[in-house]
Amino acid sequence: MTTIAVVEAAPGERPKVRLAPGLLQPRLVTRKARFAHVALVAGGATLLGGDSVSIRVEVGAGCTLRIEDIGGTVAYPSTGRPSEWNVDAVVGDGGVLVWESFPFVVADRAHVRRRTTVRKGADAQVCLRETLVLGRTGEVGGRIVSTTDIRDVDGTPFFVEELSLDGEHPRPGVLGRSRVLDTAIMVGAEPEEEAPSDTDEGQVLVLARPGAVARAIGSATHAAHVDVRWRRWTNRAERRTE
Repeated sequence: MTTIAVVEAAPGERPKVRLAPGLLQPRLVTRKARFAHVALVAGGATLLGGDSVSIRVEVGAGCTLRIEDIGGTVAYPSTGRPSEWNVDAVVGDGGVLVWESFPFVVADRAHVRRRTTVRKGADAQVCLRETLVLGRTGEVGGRIVSTTDIRDVDGTPFFVEELSLDGEHPRPGVLGRSRVLDTAIMVGAEPEEEAPSDTDEGQVLVLARPGAVARAIGSATHAAHVDVRWRRWTNRAERRTE
């Protein structure tokens, strides 16, 4: 299991950062008072059939953690067993988690189960970016079941979803014949009023509780993205603990 933990230090001091490698290798990029930036690097070829990646994230009260993937992930053709990608994150009171992942590519004949679980404390904010791509160049893509479950620590939900995609059996009303789904999720703050320049960046779903989900669908990553909203949401989130 890969572990990334940021623990609040004394006032004015840099937070303590605990990193433990698994199939993914965490690397500390920088840290300052109440803030840490960690990069994730693949320790080898992933995901192969039967691989199980587990990532544990802990953000201490009042701390901000930015996680950034270095390079995308390819789920390779399955050997008969599905691969798994599991993330469990806990964000303490007043903490901030910002995680931008690079494209997650599901190759032909791959079968992936992807699960992201987040529990957030009072006044905490979470921003997650995920780009799913069905198939490498010239492929239609395999199967992925992606589950996202974001709740308060008491179990009250913010956003819970199970998304099932299969490149060989496209579904109308989901992706259809598109290959790319780019998603930005923000919980713990109300979205700002939309700017006119954002109209070409998919759609935004405003959640019942403070938060929003932005999505864009297209045939290629450069043609389906939510970059502007993502930058605005994350810049505002990270300023909270400056």
